[in-house]
Amino acid sequence: MITKVVHGWRVGGLVAYLMGPGRAQEHVRPRVIASWDGRDAGWQPAQTGPGEFDRDLGPLIRAVRAPAVAAGLPERDVDGKRGYVWHCSARVAAGDRVLSDAEWASVARELLDGAGVATHGDAGGPRWVAIRHADDHVHIAVVLVRQDSCRRFWPSRDYPRLRETAQRIEQRLGLTATAAADGTAARAPGRGEIEKARRQGREPARVELARAVRVAAVAADGPVAFVAALEEAGYLVELRRAPSGDPLGYKVARRGDMTASGEPVFYSGSKVAPDLSLPRLMRAWDEAAEGPEAAAPMAAARRRVERARVAVGGARSGRGHEDPDGIAHATRDVLTALAGYGDGLSSAADAFDRGARPPRGAGVRLGRSGAGLRRVARQLVRRRRGTFGSTNDGGPAMVALVLALAALLREVAAWQREQGREHQAAASLSAAGMATSWAETRTMSPASATEVPGHEMVTHRPRRDLPAPRRSGQPRG
Repeated sequence: MITKVVHGWRVGGLVAYLMGPGRAQEHVRPRVIASWDGRDAGWQPAQTGPGEFDRDLGPLIRAVRAPAVAAGLPERDVDGKRGYVWHCSARVAAGDRVLSDAEWASVARELLDGAGVATHGDAGGPRWVAIRHADDHVHIAVVLVRQDSCRRFWPSRDYPRLRETAQRIEQRLGLTATAAADGTAARAPGRGEIEKARRQGREPARVELARAVRVAAVAADGPVAFVAALEEAGYLVELRRAPSGDPLGYKVARRGDMTASGEPVFYSGSKVAPDLSLPRLMRAWDEAAEGPEAAAPMAAARRRVERARVAVGGARSGRGHEDPDGIAHATRDVLTALAGYGDGLSSAADAFDRGARPPRGAGVRLGRSGAGLRRVARQLVRRRRGTFGSTNDGGPAMVALVLALAALLREVAAWQREQGREHQAAASLSAAGMATSWAETRTMSPASATEVPGHEMVTHRPRRDLPAPRRSGQPRG
């Protein structure tokens, strides 16, 4: 069950929209299914005409608004603060069963109670109404003003508590399990960004910028090289510095992405992705600074990847001393460096995004393996054109590296599953599958094979054949 909360000022406008036809006539039989006072469907607006949406919304809107009116609160933003209307939408997965109105009413009450917005048995709490106009979701509109004191209030930690409550509901009702609010999900583009991108025929700016910033960060060894890499790639970027001259942050924009007034739409690093803020990038550059450059970075990268896989395996068995979270985060740098070699590897890098990000609050220690991965990733990006060339993109050394990387991703996924991080494990396995598929397409014809250094001979076989036997002593995966 996915929950989303937005804040506003006009509960009347919200109720009118939820009880109306929608933007594209998508609302079907809108109805009140639950309310603050237990009247529930008794608050369904009376029919005033023959049409489905000909209803008198006035009594419902006036009742829900009453505490805000008594508190003298405005219906528009006058001070730049967050609105007191709390609007939560809760949606089940496409494959889940259709919940009844009674079940959705129970879900609405459980979500409000769990989030600390309207607790069970609190007669003086806020007024709210739950409205349904589709099979798979419900909307809850709350006026965050207490009835007994007419005081405006803000629930504490309502977003993470809402997520935790939704997971309990999923388990109780047998619904599709969703991820915890652990801070590993990518920051999704807003509705305005998505609609603007659709009009332009491009992907949302935030998505494109995250990819470009990550590539520049992997290639760079400091803020100056980072800015130069982004500018060379065609993006607008500005560093923010302290009076001492030390860099504090940056913002980046896509050329041609303008506001209504003609100004570039800039995003700060932390708004592009949580781990792309300048302080985190600076730490990553410092961590990768120690150690020699590799004369043959492709082969060096494979060795680093294989050592990292052994380190994660050691952590799983309780014998390791390196942090798998640090290794996973650095592994994404290697995937990012290889993304330019084909769509399959680019897709693998995108798929691994969540798997590479540690949960909120988790301390990450990079260690020797992670630092080595970051170092060879930087060398791979820098020498991509000059050293390898387009004619050698599918050569044995490259295939060996990608296969080793897929094995590392599977080891990381196993560790994540043991930690109860199912969604991160799924992201890691998805990336491993994409990397393996890319390597398979670079092997030779069915009648031939490419000998890959350090690995079994890779051969295309009919699906019914058994895989080639594993040599004794060769690591699995």
